[in-house]
Amino acid sequence: ILTILGNSAVLATAVKRSSLLKSPELLTVNLAVADIGMALSMYPLAIASAWNHAWLGGHASCVYYALMGFLFGVCSMMTLCAMAVIRFLVTNSSKSNSNKITKNTVCILIAFIWLYALLWAILPLVGWGYYGPEPFGISCTIAWSKFHNSSNGFSFILTMFLLCTVLPALTIVACYLGIAWKVHKAYQEIQNIDRIPNAAKLEKKLTLVS
Repeated sequence: ILTILGNSAVLATAVKRSSLLKSPELLTVNLAVADIGMALSMYPLAIASAWNHAWLGGHASCVYYALMGFLFGVCSMMTLCAMAVIRFLVTNSSKSNSNKITKNTVCILIAFIWLYALLWAILPLVGWGYYGPEPFGISCTIAWSKFHNSSNGFSFILTMFLLCTVLPALTIVACYLGIAWKVHKAYQEIQNIDRIPNAAKLEKKLTLVS
């Protein structure tokens, strides 16, 4: 309920001020769409199965649940990665360069994110990797047990882990470390100024807030 209400509020706010949205904010909207999609398509089945102490439905519903989880999960991860990269680029660029990140550019990026997530979600359906129940039996996901039991499962899980988890996570960490370093250097430069006029004092406060 909190997931649906919170992300619905984000979407309602975005629609209300759609003309004022900056291009990077579209990624926040996309993240909310992915989160609310996961809540609507997965949580009811997961909660009902947890109360039942066993998965409700057969193989088809299990594959559906795993597919939705993988689709929205990869989409969320890649959206967070894109947000980190754009923030890093804006932080380390002049104002004129940062304005080059247009809404069309972000929309193309969002389309690529969904296609990338859809590709990985479909792969187990066409023969590379497998979907199956989790160990506790009340939800479904990638068949992790195939990592040791099948060369097909091993190659899929390893490739997916690198391209959908490790690489995006390292990119996110590197970007935010870069932003933190940039702010740290700006803070040091300000601290080295002995006498700061009133206008510069205001600039100092704004820099520290950022």
